[in-house]
Amino acid sequence: MTRLVRRSRPFTPVLLPVRIIVFGLAFLSFACLLGQFYGFWTMQFFGCWVLPPATVALAIIAYRTRHERDGTGNPHTWIVQGAIGGVLAAFAYDLFRLPFVLQGAPLFKVFPRFGELLLGASEPTWLVQFLGWAYHFSNGATLGIMFLAMVVQPSPRALFWGAVAWALFIEAMLLLTPYTAFFGLPLDGRFLFLTLSAHMIFGLVLGFYCRGRIAVHDGL
Repeated sequence: MTRLVRRSRPFTPVLLPVRIIVFGLAFLSFACLLGQFYGFWTMQFFGCWVLPPATVALAIIAYRTRHERDGTGNPHTWIVQGAIGGVLAAFAYDLFRLPFVLQGAPLFKVFPRFGELLLGASEPTWLVQFLGWAYHFSNGATLGIMFLAMVVQPSPRALFWGAVAWALFIEAMLLLTPYTAFFGLPLDGRFLFLTLSAHMIFGLVLGFYCRGRIAVHDGL
């Protein structure tokens, strides 16, 4: 009797609940800000009482699955490699925007505002800036985690272009929220070009990282 042997297990029904849990825990970083927009909670409350335990939960999941096979079927990979790729992509995103900021574009003005909302105060300035930038890179890390938690049929092309599509999708969804009005950003052609092109850079860097670091572990 011939036995059917599968070469890999990128997705099984057993992993579906884990994917949903990891995606949901990572999404809470964005939920922190979205709730502030719509009056569901404050960023200060959410940042103190929800994000820390969610981060600990992600760390526990990553630790408990650290000895499993690397690849897109392993929660350790989604969390660790997704976070690294997301933070690197966020650095590239900011470096792309920096010349425009130096020319007067208000693209970095949201970071100290993030810090004020998280701290519930505008002083001390160093802590406001630290919290604001930390929250920004937290969002970058969680974008990477959420992306890899969704990849069920990995290939170099899917990892690369999927990351680009994911970054642009997130920006499109963000523009449908009160984001620009809340932070007093001009929703004009120049702003749209800069923010969409910056998210394209984010997606390209995340995709390049995932293709190089993850696809090989799936035997692709």
